[in-house]
Amino acid sequence: MLIAEKLRAAVGYTPTDVALAATVLADPRAVPGLSMQELADRAHCSHSAVVRLCKKLGFKGYREFTIALIQELNAQTVTIDDANFPFSARDTLREATDKLATLSIGAITNTKERLNMPALVTAVQTLIHARRIFLYGHGDSSLLVQEFANKLNKIDIYPILADQLGESGWNSTNVTLDDCVLMVSYRGRYRIYAQVLEYMQQREVPTILITGRPESDMAQLSTVCLDVSGDEYDYLKMGTIASQVACEYLLTVLFAGVYAHDYNGNLAALKQRQASLTTGLLAEDGGKHGQEG
Repeated sequence: MLIAEKLRAAVGYTPTDVALAATVLADPRAVPGLSMQELADRAHCSHSAVVRLCKKLGFKGYREFTIALIQELNAQTVTIDDANFPFSARDTLREATDKLATLSIGAITNTKERLNMPALVTAVQTLIHARRIFLYGHGDSSLLVQEFANKLNKIDIYPILADQLGESGWNSTNVTLDDCVLMVSYRGRYRIYAQVLEYMQQREVPTILITGRPESDMAQLSTVCLDVSGDEYDYLKMGTIASQVACEYLLTVLFAGVYAHDYNGNLAALKQRQASLTTGLLAEDGGKHGQEG
């Protein structure tokens, strides 16, 4: 998780922490050039408060924090503002096209760079060995899980869209230890899904969560949490552009892992189905061409 994301998430923060985080986020590039006391003065807090926040972020002290911040800023390909408003009213359509391409590439690159490979492997193995896969996605995320389900359908896996028709609660009661749950929630703060995850945790059902807020309560309740690029604000944004791209990328990676588990078998089945759809009875011409040959 990026430093900026942790600061915005403000998990377990005191009012002093919140004020200090806001000071850093207001001008992050200026922070490495400030002494600890200078940053404390800007935030109207003590230097010990700076140290405490650095430790909450996972660093031993201020120096380690500033070094990590410099590295993050140098590696950053998409700014926070870009993710929320990737183009302006002054941009031409060509300029907007270029900026959206940069945003999409950046979202995928950032997600790939932070990918926890052991967690990804666990997620893929969970999907492979599950008797049934229950998919949860609310709002824009519902489109992502439907697309993921459609990919799985192509290799003879038919997951359950658990949130369809508002039946997430009822469908959740049907999940067993032999099944698994995959959720997509960028904000990680959907109460109903948090309840579902807690329900699954109590029953030891494996759960996979794709989110842009890996420090959220939902993330803590999941068995495996996969972190996507999290530079979008919750509401103040043009739309769910970067987050959709990042989540779709991760879901495609999961599909690739499942597909590769039986690559040759899936390829053979594909060829067989292609024959049915091109020269068999399911062909557009009813297989007449194939019969004539």
